[in-house]
Amino acid sequence: VAPVGPVVPVFPVAPVTPVAPVAPVSPVAPVGPVVPVFPVAPVTPVAPVGPVVPVSPVAPVAPVVPVSPVAPVGPVVPVSPVAPVGPV
Repeated sequence: VAPVGPVVPVFPVAPVTPVAPVAPVSPVAPVGPVVPVFPVAPVTPVAPVGPVVPVSPVAPVAPVVPVSPVAPVGPVVPVSPVAPVGPV
C-alpha cells in the first residue's frame, strides 16, 4: 500500500468583511403651513357712458341781399327864362 502523504493543512477561511451600516435616512423636513391666497379684489364696474347729446344744427346764414345801385341823378335841366311881361 502506498504510503499516505502528509496532510495538507487547510488554510483558514478569510473572515467576511462586515457590511458598512446603511446611513440612516435624514428625516424629511416638515412642510410649512400653506400661506392662504388673498382674495382677488373685485373689478370695479366701468360706469356706463351717458347718452351723446346731439349737437344743435347751426342755423344757416341768410344770403346777403345785394344793395341796389343808386340810380344816377339825371342832368339838371336849366330853367327857361321867364318871358318878360308885355306892357299892359
